[in-house]
Amino acid sequence: MSATRVSVNLQNNRFIKVVEWKGEPRVDLREWDTSDKEAKATKKGVSLSLTQFKELTDILEEDIDQSLQKNEASTWHLGANVYVTVRKDNPCVDIRLYWRPPYQKEAVLTRRGLCLRPVEYDILIEHIVEITTHLPELTSVVPCYMRDDHLNQVGMLRCKSCNPNDYQNWQDY
Repeated sequence: MSATRVSVNLQNNRFIKVVEWKGEPRVDLREWDTSDKEAKATKKGVSLSLTQFKELTDILEEDIDQSLQKNEASTWHLGANVYVTVRKDNPCVDIRLYWRPPYQKEAVLTRRGLCLRPVEYDILIEHIVEITTHLPELTSVVPCYMRDDHLNQVGMLRCKSCNPNDYQNWQDY
């Protein structure tokens, strides 16, 4: 069972929760089924590692807000096939897991993730400080691209988080 450190209601049965899962802190953006007396997590959502959440907080207010204001399409990689996408003429912020089918060059999106509506995104921005205060481990997290093994391109290509679909092709270099 996972222990919840903090829970923020984003409206529409959607929550962002800081939870302990298998001894590791995770940030869970998920839709919950409240039809029964007890709320149950649905598959609609994504669970972010501390590194992925750190990447998200780094791009949250500046880059994502800028794309929304300019009405331009942008995509950011959080690591391990999780992407944040803002589409042109769409005010939503999509945080979603992608998957690359065998023998295809491009990764395709999956059902795992949430498309945050403008109101939900604003609530997330309002509570980001509260969420990060419940994650003291976040201060020691170094983004993947700033680690010593990423000082050259081969280091990045060997990384399972930065290059999740092809990292095994670079192990012999």
